[in-house]
Amino acid sequence: MQVEKYLIKNQPIIYKIFKRALENNQLSHAYLLSGNPGTPLFETAMFLAKSIVCDDPNPFACNSCITCLRIEDNNYPDFLIFDGSKASIKKEEIVGIESKFEKTAFETKGKKIYILHLVENTSVEAINSVLKFLEEPGENVFAFLTTNNENSVLPTIISRCQTLRLKLIDRNTVIQEAIELGVPQDDAELLSYFYNDCELIYDVLNDEDRSEIYKTSKDAFRNFLEALTNDDYKEALYYSQKNIIPIVKTKESARFFLDMLANAFKDILALQNGSSIILNSYATILETLANKITNVDAKIIEILKDRNLINANINTSLLMDHVVLSLIKEETENGK
Repeated sequence: MQVEKYLIKNQPIIYKIFKRALENNQLSHAYLLSGNPGTPLFETAMFLAKSIVCDDPNPFACNSCITCLRIEDNNYPDFLIFDGSKASIKKEEIVGIESKFEKTAFETKGKKIYILHLVENTSVEAINSVLKFLEEPGENVFAFLTTNNENSVLPTIISRCQTLRLKLIDRNTVIQEAIELGVPQDDAELLSYFYNDCELIYDVLNDEDRSEIYKTSKDAFRNFLEALTNDDYKEALYYSQKNIIPIVKTKESARFFLDMLANAFKDILALQNGSSIILNSYATILETLANKITNVDAKIIEILKDRNLINANINTSLLMDHVVLSLIKEETENGK
């Protein structure tokens, strides 16, 4: 993803604020990047952070110098990343930042940077440590925090950061721009929920590891929609247990699957209310389900609740079995 191009086009205020700070050497010690799910928070935080230590800035990071490449390879000791999208950020990790950054910087630039991605996923025990570190950051220490939910971040943390809010690009615009880049329509529609930028969608489909996880989740999603159309409970359950649960093995694929499912149910609710939908590639099957499924709003809440359990150290297979069993049983019984 070309982050500078993205900022110029879609986030001009953030671009101007940070450009001015870099040019005038007036950087804040901490930034909070806030945006809806799908906005490229992590990519933007990485780019802005690299710009502080880039060998050949313009004034933003060049993305091609030795320092930028080392940061991309996670081989820059004065640059630490903790990703709350994968697991809760623990107190010992925050304490580790403090301990490491109390010492003299390894690199000659003398600047130390850390990123806390999705800071709302920080454990209760770690929050006080984060706050303390923001209050007493140390010389040449810069923090980049990101969040999908600013309301869940402590006001005392927000008050110690300069907040940069990413605007959400219209989803239909993202879909159309992704299609123009050569992304298949169904993939553009599904991935627009996860990535609010056409280049990010294109990059995911062309990245071997990430595309494999996405395609596995997509297959499970399509299979589950098919299962929901079957009024025979036993057949539907057998089909799902054979074609869904065995392939959704990892937490990441489960997140993809449940988010896709929640999105589809939102479209089903839209159809029931006579509104337009996003997943037009799935319109036929969604229309069938809209005429069949009841209590859709309650099911959306249930899916999102199950999705939030993924980070709670619950067995993924058992969680998927619960989702499949609960949704299929109710709908097939309603159909009898």
